[in-house]
Amino acid sequence: MLRKIVDFLEFQKINFENKKVLIAVSGGIDSMVLVHVAKKLEWNFAVAHMNFKLRGDESEGDQIFVEKQAAHYNVKVFCKQVDTHEFATQHKISVQEAARNLRYEWFDKLATEEGFHYILTAHHAGDVAETLFFNLVRGAGLSGAHGILASNGKIIRPMLQLS
Repeated sequence: MLRKIVDFLEFQKINFENKKVLIAVSGGIDSMVLVHVAKKLEWNFAVAHMNFKLRGDESEGDQIFVEKQAAHYNVKVFCKQVDTHEFATQHKISVQEAARNLRYEWFDKLATEEGFHYILTAHHAGDVAETLFFNLVRGAGLSGAHGILASNGKIIRPMLQLS
């Protein structure tokens, strides 16, 4: 897995040497694997966790877990709690779209304020297939046929080729 991630980054011409990296961490296995990889490859990174307050005590538990893991890895952690349902209602959008908008807006703000060069997410091949299917079902046509991009500006998804 490490080799595939390193090969992916080399293919994309992305080098984290002397760069600050922010890793989006949900607390799920995918993002925790990415944190482990970052530590193993000795990247200069911090983690960011957004608590969407969608699952009650489970959401609180995820945040506590991420904070403990950041301490274990001895990296800085940024956490933010948001009322996703209220945001979705105010902007007349789905909860999923609200969560995505809130998340990426905050990550971008953190990157600017804290000097992060890249924002990494743990999206993987399964997420690509799911996004592609969702886009086609909602009628996106060929414009939605790409699924998730491997990189988009500062945002890098180094696990996209992994299942």
